[in-house]
Amino acid sequence: MITIHVNKEKITFQNQPSVTEVLSQFNVSNKGIAIAINEQIVPKENWSSVLLNTQDQLLIIKATQGG
Repeated sequence: MITIHVNKEKITFQNQPSVTEVLSQFNVSNKGIAIAINEQIVPKENWSSVLLNTQDQLLIIKATQGG
């Protein structure tokens, strides 16, 4: 079992998930967002290949428009 934190929420996976798998689990579109793992930005082209480890902190940052 792999336990990670997604936006400070503890989530458990059976296997080591990729960033893409986590986004799918949360039904998050990959448009208009940025991802950081343990305070390091992950380029979008690496999301499917980067695997998360136990206790990793994944932050999903959504772009918003204001005025």
